[in-house]
Amino acid sequence: MLLETLKIYRDLVDTGSFSKAAELNFLTQPAVSHQIKNLEVSLGRILLSRSNRGLTLTPAGLVFYRTAKRILETYAETLAQLQTVSGGLSSTVRISTIYSLGTYVLQGHIQRFIRRNPDVKFSVSYQKAGRIYDDIIRNRADLGVLAYPARRRGVEIVPLYDDELVLACHPEHELAQEPRLELARLDGKDFIAFDEAAPTRAALDKVLRAHNVRVSVKLELDNIETIKSAIQAGTGVSIVPEAAVRNEIVTGKIHAARFSGLRLLRPVAAVVRKGGPPSPAARSFLDSLSKEKAQLARPAGREPGG
Repeated sequence: MLLETLKIYRDLVDTGSFSKAAELNFLTQPAVSHQIKNLEVSLGRILLSRSNRGLTLTPAGLVFYRTAKRILETYAETLAQLQTVSGGLSSTVRISTIYSLGTYVLQGHIQRFIRRNPDVKFSVSYQKAGRIYDDIIRNRADLGVLAYPARRRGVEIVPLYDDELVLACHPEHELAQEPRLELARLDGKDFIAFDEAAPTRAALDKVLRAHNVRVSVKLELDNIETIKSAIQAGTGVSIVPEAAVRNEIVTGKIHAARFSGLRLLRPVAAVVRKGGPPSPAARSFLDSLSKEKAQLARPAGREPGG
């Protein structure tokens, strides 16, 4: 039995879709159906129950899935060991991430990793959160890095750190006089928001509702750079990741403040396909990212301007 067949079966179970399994393996949907049918014939067991509600594993199918997954993981580990024996890592790591994390957090880590592993290359694409999960499932990326991770079928979540969110405003704004302020001070203020598709927007809307704070949304933007530009233009205030405005704080272009009695933290995580990243280089980078996660977060106890 070929490893390719085991991979097709695993991908079909993980995605729950013949079309997605076909795309992941560069096959047509009928070819995947034919492979699964031949697999069931060769085993003499029905592995999958097909209905209008989708695919369901039979007891035999569950046993075979666990075994197939274990075989594929062992094979991947063996390749990684051979790669190490042959001397280092050599491949391209594909990352799908949101702009605020890719630009202000990941770049430094990638540079440090490349210094240790000069043969490894990186391809970083900036996407909306929903697209990142799709990139992982469809094998367009080896790992994703995003905020507010959500469970998805066929995807594993690797928690990294909590990103602190702060108030950001023009240095001449009335709120710029205070290093800390109550969230209630935002009530009625002109506000620059992330667009409605961003998980950060949903989380902030929930916090504002819970504290009975009503802001006046003047702009909805999908990019941290355009949000910062709007803040500097005096369009309104916003709540943004502290890491994304550090340079502007230092140069005096933006004032940032934390909230009194409230820490706004957004969880940041890596997401990978079940079983881990497909290449030794991607697995090594994820391990390195996990080990250095304390360095990704802003050191505790510092004020945004400090």
